[in-house]
Amino acid sequence: MTAAVVIDRAHGRAPQQTRSRETLARITEAAETLFAERGYEGTTVGDIAGRARCSVGSFYARFKDKESLLLHVHDRQCGMLVERMQFLCDLLRAESAPLDECVRQIVRGLFRHAAGRRSLTRVFIERSGVDEGFHARYARAWGEVRARLLPLLLARRADIHRPDPDGAADFVIQMLHAAWANDVLHHKVKDLTGQKTGDALIAQLTDACLAHLDGARG
Repeated sequence: MTAAVVIDRAHGRAPQQTRSRETLARITEAAETLFAERGYEGTTVGDIAGRARCSVGSFYARFKDKESLLLHVHDRQCGMLVERMQFLCDLLRAESAPLDECVRQIVRGLFRHAAGRRSLTRVFIERSGVDEGFHARYARAWGEVRARLLPLLLARRADIHRPDPDGAADFVIQMLHAAWANDVLHHKVKDLTGQKTGDALIAQLTDACLAHLDGARG
């Protein structure tokens, strides 16, 4: 089934009719697939239109250029991550989950979400490294994730055995982001060199986060 897509007017034109919305969804999904397979620079507007089964004119009726489509794809993917983290945090609050379970589920949620999107997410991270405007957009998106996770951890500050619980919780989130980005960028190399990936990385990183939060007991 073709996913519904809502486009941001800042970098595209919102469709008004069902057929137009379906075309927009196909363009978006085609771009996500091709950016993941070929990278941003290796993908042309013609490639995207061909994969989406639409004309190049239809593409430009909806997007100013390929850059505008990249921004739309980035915002869509980041929105999905933020929604997933919000749902997870709400669930953990409803269950009154202890700190260790919160950390375990946060790490698993982040890395499982990224597992099927590494190639596309790599495009975003690499673009962020060379484009200041895109970096600001990427940073804002991660800030939205942080804004969901930090209050969940700090609501359990009594179990954070550090002189500065706020700083310790924030450092854990920074550590998660660094490990997450590294896994996205270097997953294939890590497979070849025997470094931790997948469930083994999730378990090791969970232990590291909990050890940091519990540091004052050592």
